[in-house]
Amino acid sequence: MRSPDSLPVVGVVIPVYNDWPRLQQCLAALAVQRYPRALMRVRVVNNGSSDWPAQPRFPLPVEVIDHAPPGSYGARNRAALDWSVAVLAFTDADCRPDPDWLRAGVRALQLDGPRARLVAGRIVLEAARPDCPTPAEQLDQILGFDQARTVRRAGFGVTANLFVAQACFARLDGFHSGTRSGGDRDFCQRAVAAGVALSFSPEALVHHPARDWQELVHKQRRIVGGRLALAGASLPQRAAVLLLSMRPIVSECLRVLRRRRLSWPRRLLLCALVLRLRAAVLLEWLRLQRPGRDPLR
Repeated sequence: MRSPDSLPVVGVVIPVYNDWPRLQQCLAALAVQRYPRALMRVRVVNNGSSDWPAQPRFPLPVEVIDHAPPGSYGARNRAALDWSVAVLAFTDADCRPDPDWLRAGVRALQLDGPRARLVAGRIVLEAARPDCPTPAEQLDQILGFDQARTVRRAGFGVTANLFVAQACFARLDGFHSGTRSGGDRDFCQRAVAAGVALSFSPEALVHHPARDWQELVHKQRRIVGGRLALAGASLPQRAAVLLLSMRPIVSECLRVLRRRRLSWPRRLLLCALVLRLRAAVLLEWLRLQRPGRDPLR
């Protein structure tokens, strides 16, 4: 679906679980996009939230879809599959897209090119007090959501900022709905294996709050749970998940130590946080080896 000036119809997908205030900020940022409003669709997938008002109001027209089963990837599939749009733009409820986000992402997607494409946009992590980030926020700014590095070294982009043609997404049957984390890596790697080109666009920008310590721990625990869900019951594969999850200790510490603008006491403090995070990963992996234990969402 294209307009006479060759711009495609874009469908923005936003899953949300108990994050009503930041969802409003995300939608307010979408309301001022420099993209033709007639060519923009927005679907918000309520993934079992309990914090919505009785009569929700939104800063722009949206279609609300209820999807109760836990898991943001199943929620994204619920919105994105069988949708009559040309381009899917994925972001999260806690993100604030730049006014040129959609235009830049569509431009980078190159729908008329010879190959189908995936585009991962830039994500800027912002501390609550930019002049005085907490150690956890600073660690997140160093290690979290480096899309350029993720695309270059790991071969995927995260769904906080990801563009794909809807036809390509549907052909690959969307995300793996059975995982609560890691579905973006799985989808992108399947797409690349099928011949889809993956690229990074620094101009397609969203802003994301840097995480506090509890959020950092929760994220890492959720990631290992998602990897185990994809690995299944095979003991060798589950052991491989543990090795994969613990391996970043060295590289993460090196990335912290190379930050020249930080004092050495600060660098050592952040390295200690890296070790604590990986200890939390190990404990979560052990917890999920027991029958009946559900991964975090």
